[in-house]
Amino acid sequence: MKNLCALLLCGALTLSVAHAQQTLTDPTASAVVAAGSESNSAAPAAARVLSRSEYKAQLRVAKETLKANPRDAEALLKRAQAAAALKDYQDAVADYSTLIRMQPTNAGLYFERGMTQLHDDQLARAIADFTKALRLSPTHQASLLYRGVAKMQLLNYKSAITDFSQLIQLDANNAEAYEYRGICYSESNQEKRAMPDLERAAELKPAAAKTLKRYRTDK
Repeated sequence: MKNLCALLLCGALTLSVAHAQQTLTDPTASAVVAAGSESNSAAPAAARVLSRSEYKAQLRVAKETLKANPRDAEALLKRAQAAAALKDYQDAVADYSTLIRMQPTNAGLYFERGMTQLHDDQLARAIADFTKALRLSPTHQASLLYRGVAKMQLLNYKSAITDFSQLIQLDANNAEAYEYRGICYSESNQEKRAMPDLERAAELKPAAAKTLKRYRTDK
């Protein structure tokens, strides 16, 4: 259990922060406003991370735009993303909720709101949003990944394993899915299943070797 807490703080949560920072230039972000498209990739392409001052500037611009047109979807999205990056989670959730009312079949919006809920430790709400995204887009890999991460934090290993297994079926080379499934197996005392997953994760992502070493040493 001690290992899991450390890894969630240093691994899974770091990964989710990275995604939130990348969404400003990720296809998911622009598609959210346009047509409800969403990325099926669980690992968005790397993007330049904005600084705190840049997020603040983005927030100011979005607010000015919304004064003239409160239903400007692009400005609402930019304000929500900036607020989330600045850890103003309630404001971000409010804007995502407004966007969802405007575009109720947009899986990307549920995913983005779910990420914000995950950052704010609102795990049940995050899971609900990822589930809604998956109902709209069953192969949305990022929603499977982060729903599994949220379930891990709730120690719901069996259900998390199901999500990670589904993700592996969609992407057999997803290192995070193997790593987190391996952790879940280990925390569930299923070492024979845990070690092959952790070894596969280390093959796909060298940084995962630390997780493998930690669990191989302590178990």
